[in-house]
Amino acid sequence: MPQDASDAARVGKDVHCHRRRESENGVSMAKPDRSLLRVERLEMGYRRPDRWLPVLDGVSFEVEGGEFVCLVGPSGCGKTTLLRLVAGLERPTSGRVLLDGVEVDRPSRSVGIVFQEPTLMGWRTVEANVALPLEVNRTPRGKALRRARALLELVGLSGFEETYPAQLSGGMAQRVALARALVHDPRVLLLDEPFGALDALTRERMALELLRIWRARRKTVVMVTHSVPEAVFLADRVLVLGPRPASVVAQVEVDLPRPRTAEVMGTVSFAAPARQIREALNRAASSP
Repeated sequence: MPQDASDAARVGKDVHCHRRRESENGVSMAKPDRSLLRVERLEMGYRRPDRWLPVLDGVSFEVEGGEFVCLVGPSGCGKTTLLRLVAGLERPTSGRVLLDGVEVDRPSRSVGIVFQEPTLMGWRTVEANVALPLEVNRTPRGKALRRARALLELVGLSGFEETYPAQLSGGMAQRVALARALVHDPRVLLLDEPFGALDALTRERMALELLRIWRARRKTVVMVTHSVPEAVFLADRVLVLGPRPASVVAQVEVDLPRPRTAEVMGTVSFAAPARQIREALNRAASSP
């Protein structure tokens, strides 16, 4: 069988049958068989004045509760579109997204999302930005503010409650956006290249902070990133998307113990999955 066909067959089997065993402090722990999030044969495209633009081509994968999955792929392949479909912000051309067995057809409190830009309201304080979704749902003001303050403490921004967005650094603004996404205690957290606009040092610090927050709340995370090292550092598993119209061309297990520190990036165990991801990206780019 040709290598590409063999890879495709393996990916199709592995993506649907994957069952994670997480390593925590070097100890493997079996996880429940049932997937929390299931993406089934998603097709997506857009009507242009002169043609139909296909974006996603039969994307399928599963994510278990508490798992951290990263999506990598070439620019413009449809990663953001895929997250929007998972969030219920758009409807697919065909296929479906299931959250705990229920089809996702609209936004819900069960899914939080952080976009590439923080999208904070400049006239509202940090505390008020985080509390906004609760206000929209008519949560009593006192309860909303207590919840906002607790989340600001979680993301390391205690003492900045009355600060305005213009007074924040890029990393701090994204922490506020993350706190806002967690305000409804969602089951799934979607992250769309949240650190892409940050400098390299801040990006590395934010990755460490994200892992700390994930360990504290143990949300199911699906994150888009263009950085292969970032994907390996954060994820339990990395899904590689091919060029548009995108499909899942490979998945790579990241068998690194947790908790992870920056030092792991210099190890052979770190280099191996990073190499597999790059090889999958290169194969997909060179396919006709």
